[in-house]
Amino acid sequence: MSNPYAERARSLRDLIEAEAAKPENAGTMSPVAVEALREQGLFWLLVPEALGGSDVSTVTFIEMVEELASSDAPTSWSLMANSVATMVAATYSTDAHVARMFGGDQLPIMSSTYAPTGKATFADGHYRAAGTHNWGTGIGHADWVSGANVVFDNGAPVMQADGKPKVVGAFLRKDQIQLAGNWDVVGLQATGSVDYVVPEQDIPEDWTFNQYWTEPQRASRSANLGTLVVVCAGHTAVMLGIARRALHEAAKAASKKKRLYSADCIANTPVFQNDFLKNEALFQAARALTIDIFAEADRLADAGQGLSDLQIQRVRQVTTWTHQVCKDVVNCAFGSVSSALRNPSPLGKCLTDIAVAAHHIIAGPMSLIDAAPPIIAGWAQDRHPA
Repeated sequence: MSNPYAERARSLRDLIEAEAAKPENAGTMSPVAVEALREQGLFWLLVPEALGGSDVSTVTFIEMVEELASSDAPTSWSLMANSVATMVAATYSTDAHVARMFGGDQLPIMSSTYAPTGKATFADGHYRAAGTHNWGTGIGHADWVSGANVVFDNGAPVMQADGKPKVVGAFLRKDQIQLAGNWDVVGLQATGSVDYVVPEQDIPEDWTFNQYWTEPQRASRSANLGTLVVVCAGHTAVMLGIARRALHEAAKAASKKKRLYSADCIANTPVFQNDFLKNEALFQAARALTIDIFAEADRLADAGQGLSDLQIQRVRQVTTWTHQVCKDVVNCAFGSVSSALRNPSPLGKCLTDIAVAAHHIIAGPMSLIDAAPPIIAGWAQDRHPA
């Protein structure tokens, strides 16, 4: 690999897999893994260099997250979510709050949720806020935590000029929130995505930011691309990593295992060869299109150009399609060689993890429906649209 950050993730493969296999790490990322990822600087690839981050391209980020996911999907999912949250904190928070968060002896790790389930009122330079927030991925090892709050005035939401309610986020210290401890899931278990409560409290205005991410306070590649594009990149990378691991495990098992009444290993049977080659091609096609779409986004961001609506919809299209492709690839890989889910089972873990990951809201059916008009219009106008 030519990507040094993917190489760093690859160098941790044995450690990540060993830590993930320990029963005590079933609910959240291992402290040993957290420290190893911290030492390699992998939580801050999307943070501006002025704050100690690497400010890499989305393709570089995708390749690192994919590599990590091929070792352990929950570890990669957590790091991906922490990375995006830390990018949001570094990019959209005020100078004063960035100084608080990034001014310590070591770089901070953030967790954040994005659905506006909190409520806040504003008076005298403070927001009075409270609420319960869902899916605090990676919150167990986070230093700062943010949730989204709809701003109310006289009992009604404050509406902006664009017709949307005003929503603010605010990164709080871990000791300012309470963990709900309600984490019991089938797949992606070690992401530790517990709900959390923000008890009613006053939050200074300079701790808050616009939750729509339309007002970056400092320059970075991620700021040029927009948070939606970065979120799509991270989730797609995890899916690719799970599918890559599943293909490896299926090929390895098929090279050793025999079916009932068969004198040869599964890998030498025409049925397996046909199915594996078709699914491997789908994986390679999805990965290539992912890299192609995000590389073009990176090129535009580096040139200081914003993404058009068509380009954003292309990002959503490839994100949703790749999620489905990877889910199908894993299902086929598991079914081609497995007849049980006895632990430890890397393929079984791929199956349960991707079953959860594939249904994230970022890759829901509406993504393709929203993306359809500009893409169909392009094909109607040209035999080879951009």
